[in-house]
Amino acid sequence: MLRPHMRIFYLSWMSGIMGFIGWYAIPPLMPVIKTQLGLTEGEVLNSDIASTASTIFSRIASGPLLDRFGPQVVQSSVLWIGAIPIVCAAFVGSATSLLIVRFFIGLVGCVFVSSQYWTTITFARNVAGTANAITGGLGLSGIGFAFLVLPFIYEAITSGGYVSEDLGWRITVALPAVLMIIMGTVIRFVVDSCPTGDFQELMNTKRQAEQNGRAAPARISISGSSSVLPVAHSEQQKPMTMLQSFKIVLTDLNVLVMIAQYAACFGTELQLNNMGALYFYTQFTKNNCTPTESNLCYLLSKTNAATVASSFGLMNVFARALGGLASDAVNRRLGMGGRKRVQFTLLCVLGALVITLSQLDSLGACIALYVLVAIAAQATGGSTYGIVPYLNEQHTGTVNGLVGAGGNLGGVIYGIIFRSTDGYSAGLLYTGIIILGCALLTPLLRFPHLEQEEPNAHPSSDAGDASKRSHSTMYLEDEPYE
Repeated sequence: MLRPHMRIFYLSWMSGIMGFIGWYAIPPLMPVIKTQLGLTEGEVLNSDIASTASTIFSRIASGPLLDRFGPQVVQSSVLWIGAIPIVCAAFVGSATSLLIVRFFIGLVGCVFVSSQYWTTITFARNVAGTANAITGGLGLSGIGFAFLVLPFIYEAITSGGYVSEDLGWRITVALPAVLMIIMGTVIRFVVDSCPTGDFQELMNTKRQAEQNGRAAPARISISGSSSVLPVAHSEQQKPMTMLQSFKIVLTDLNVLVMIAQYAACFGTELQLNNMGALYFYTQFTKNNCTPTESNLCYLLSKTNAATVASSFGLMNVFARALGGLASDAVNRRLGMGGRKRVQFTLLCVLGALVITLSQLDSLGACIALYVLVAIAAQATGGSTYGIVPYLNEQHTGTVNGLVGAGGNLGGVIYGIIFRSTDGYSAGLLYTGIIILGCALLTPLLRFPHLEQEEPNAHPSSDAGDASKRSHSTMYLEDEPYE
């Protein structure tokens, strides 16, 4: 792979896939786990909420950690540490232990933030929507692969009759931990921390540039040596604390709007992924059926229900990229106003589709709407991260972490709504209404310094000489490291 840009690109989404397979190792097997542990519907939903809620904390914390240590260190550490609770999941025996283990497994969800951060510092902002959407979408497709592959592994383990159903799901759940350890080792030792080679050098040069009164990116020559920037002050500026970073970012209305809108779209993804297997397994029954055992009347088997549910996550392979591509394409014609229009349109479409899904009771129609909701939700996520790189360049990690955490906050809110309502239809209806409400926040986004520029202008044209951009515009806002 071409180093460093494409190696970072490929391994950022590959590591994301491994992380999301680990995070979602349990939901595809929930119909089996629910039976084996004797769980109620409420206990299942509580564990879903715990898994989603813990990711809020890990994503918020990951932002400053990324700014301090870089994405390579954070991503590999999360994969290594996250493998521990996934192995522990194989030993749970009650609703309480399942809830605790899923809470710690949820911490793995911050791999998305580090993956997006990695892409953001690697590629120029004029292709940020596309780059972030592709890496984010491919990484999130790990959810779909978990639903698609793990039930069949479980079936293969238990089909011979030598392994019980209870032992079978425990073995299956632990397998993603092995993949996470391997991938964590690969990204820690065979990929660069950033295109300039050394992350700390990049951050030090940025701080030095800030002291000069201009936020210019690091400039690295073909030989790999850094150009020397004049220092405006005799004393080195101290790195900003985590609380100072949060204070600056959270007082920005643009960031707050992005948090709310990502909560709307990614929260929908999380909720529908969590409930997908049980929804398609328990919600649709055969007509005129009077079973002696209730599962004999279900239209889909446990494995088939999980396979259908996998379609939601698998749409990430292309759907999230569609949102990023659309955002970049319209930005080239209309500037930042175009990105906002794409964002508003996709949120409205998503809200309308979720409300429509809430009114259907036919299996075939629900599967079709389920897939369309997946495409709309993921495209909106791609569009969101086409805007995120423009929010605050000096606090990229904090912004990425808070917006990513907003997605999980949305998942928690939706989980509580489904927990509190009677049936899936009411929960979906309220979810759709919330999404439409968040779409109405789009006019609050303001980028006056960008909206006044020519649509085709590079967003950070003051960063360097235009003659030096011919090769680097696809990657960085400065010369590439080779």
